[in-house]
Amino acid sequence: GWPEAAPFQRILITAAPEQIPQALISQLSAGGILVAPVGRAGMQRMVRLTKASDGTVSEEAFDLFAFVPMLPGLHNKG
Repeated sequence: GWPEAAPFQRILITAAPEQIPQALISQLSAGGILVAPVGRAGMQRMVRLTKASDGTVSEEAFDLFAFVPMLPGLHNKG
């Protein structure tokens, strides 16, 4: 993420975390959308999170995909 530039209307993750880091969800603006492949190495589901104006987050999952895994520790920087 990039907390200094938040909030963001759109976030696209191109490496697969096992779950979406809360730090990235926190950086979404109201009405913001985050798209990411989520799951363990091998096959992941494409997930779209949408943050409502009250801060609640809804999730939609789509077909299976295979992405490179997110490396440990990288999502914790920044």
